[in-house]
Amino acid sequence: MPELELQPRPGRPKSEEKADAILCAASELFLTKGFQGTSMDAIAQHAGVSKQTVYSHFANKDELFKACIRAKVAGYGFEETAVVDDEDLREALLAITHKFVELLFDPEVIAMHRVVMGEAASHPRIAALFFESGPKRTKSAVCAFLKQQVEKNRLRIDDADLLYASMQLFNTAVGMFQLQLWLGLQDTVEEQEINRHLEHVVDDFLHLYQPS
Repeated sequence: MPELELQPRPGRPKSEEKADAILCAASELFLTKGFQGTSMDAIAQHAGVSKQTVYSHFANKDELFKACIRAKVAGYGFEETAVVDDEDLREALLAITHKFVELLFDPEVIAMHRVVMGEAASHPRIAALFFESGPKRTKSAVCAFLKQQVEKNRLRIDDADLLYASMQLFNTAVGMFQLQLWLGLQDTVEEQEINRHLEHVVDDFLHLYQPS
């Protein structure tokens, strides 16, 4: 199981440090025990805080699970995607797709996907929580960026097609690599191979949507 990157940051107010510690503990337990196998009692014990402290920061386990996913996504800067430096549109799209690939190919994210997929059939709410806090947020951020480029006349995409265009960009970016990683057929993808693939993806995207 991959080591977690959600580490408490020193030099912050104790309340925030405790919230970080709770997130770290919850993330680790969700990955190792699954959503259903993780209790708020276990999270409190693993974080070294009282159960009351956990509930003072997070209303319930659903909210804590969503916070763990949001924290992971935020670590890759998708909240700032809509204001990324876009002077060179091709380079901006390469940067965005690279962020997305890095996120989805992160061993911790792959492990969380497996947890969600394993529990989704019997507990579909878990899949909904995951989608709302992860994929939906990233795609919304990229839709906002694409809309910004349309308004600047750098791309030609109808409003009704913005979501489709963002999904098209994402799906072609991950390609077959994601499935191979999820199935454990390979552990990593070479950086050079990813870069070459993303250059083709972005060039094809611009060919489709950039005004001639």
